[in-house]
Amino acid sequence: MSEDQWGAALDATARLSGSTGAVLYAKGKDGWTFPAYSACVGEALQAYVTEGWSQHNPWLEGHMEAGFRVGDVYRDLDIVTSREMRTNPFYTEFLRRFDLGRQMVAIIYSDLGSPTCLVSHREMKKGPFKKNELKTHLLVARHVEQALRVTSKLVRNEAENRTYSEIFNAVDSAMIVFDGDQRPVKLNHAAEALIGNFFHYEKGHLTPVRDEDARAFSSIFAAARKIQTLANDAPHPIAIGDRDGKERIAVWTSPLVGTTADKLGFVEAKNSVLMLAQPLRRNRGIDPTVIRSIYGLSTGEARLASLLVSGRTVKEAAKELELTEGTARFVLSQIFTKVGVHRQSELVAQMQELGRHGSDRKK
Repeated sequence: MSEDQWGAALDATARLSGSTGAVLYAKGKDGWTFPAYSACVGEALQAYVTEGWSQHNPWLEGHMEAGFRVGDVYRDLDIVTSREMRTNPFYTEFLRRFDLGRQMVAIIYSDLGSPTCLVSHREMKKGPFKKNELKTHLLVARHVEQALRVTSKLVRNEAENRTYSEIFNAVDSAMIVFDGDQRPVKLNHAAEALIGNFFHYEKGHLTPVRDEDARAFSSIFAAARKIQTLANDAPHPIAIGDRDGKERIAVWTSPLVGTTADKLGFVEAKNSVLMLAQPLRRNRGIDPTVIRSIYGLSTGEARLASLLVSGRTVKEAAKELELTEGTARFVLSQIFTKVGVHRQSELVAQMQELGRHGSDRKK
C-alpha cells in the first residue's frame, strides 16, 4: 500500500464497526505521533495536540501495562470505568466536542514506534464495541501491520527523489515480485543473494529449496493472491531455511496493488505478489511477528520472548517494554504455558531453533 492510500484504508477500517474514523498512533522517542488518520478526525487530532489533551488522556495514565496483559485489542471499559467515561473531561469535553466517545485499540508491531496502535473512534451513543467488532479490528490490525512493513521499506528513501525502481533495488531487505503463477518478474539486489541458497528455480517457478518450506510458502503465496480486504486468517510470516539447514530467513507475502504496483510498472499485472524477506535473527533477536505466528502468542508476549532470546534479562526486557518486572514475569509465565516449557533457558533454546519446521508450531 502506498502512503497516499492510508487515509482511505483507515476510513474503510472505521466503517467495519460503524465508527467515525480511525487513526494510527505510535509512541516514539519524542512521544506519541499519528502517522496516518482518517480525514474526518483530523480536526480532533489537531485539538488533541494544540490543547494538550494527551496530558489528560486516561488511556495513557499507567494503563498500557493492562493493555499488554489482556491481549492485542481492547476497548474503553478495559481501561476506564463507566463512571469515568461519564465524568472524565477527556470524554465529556474533548471527545464529545467532536461527536466521538468510544475507542477500540489494537496493538501493532511496527517500526513506527513502540507501541503502535490502530484506533477506531465512534460516537458514544452507538454503545460499547462488541466482541465480534473487537475480533474484526484485531484481524484488520494484522493486515495493517503487514502493509506498514512493506510501505516503510519503500517510502523510507522516497524523499531522495529516486524512482520507485531505484528505491526497490536499494531496500536492504530482499524483495521479489511474483506473478500469479509464482514466477519471479522482479528481484532487488538483496534478493539475488537468496537464489541458490534459500530459493531455487523449478520449471520457471521460484520456490524454497527445502520441501517443507516450499509447502508453507505456497500457502502464504496463495493467501496473498486473493487480494481480499479481510481473509479468514490474519497474514503471517513463515521461516525458510537455507540449503544446509544452518540459517533461516523470515518471509512475508502481500498482494501488490494500487499506486505501489503502478509505480513499479505492474499496472496490467493480475494477482501479483510482493515478497519481503530478512534474516530471522537480527541483532541476536528474532522478529516478534514470527514468534507470534508460530507459537500463537500475543504481540506483547512475542516481544518479551524476542528480547529474552536476544540475551536480555527479565528486568532489562521489562524496562525496555515499559513494564514492571512483576508484570513481565506474569507475562513470561503465560508464554511458558503456550510454548510448553517450564524455564527461561528452555524457552530460549526452543526459540533459537525457531524455523526448522517452516510455519508450523512447536510439535
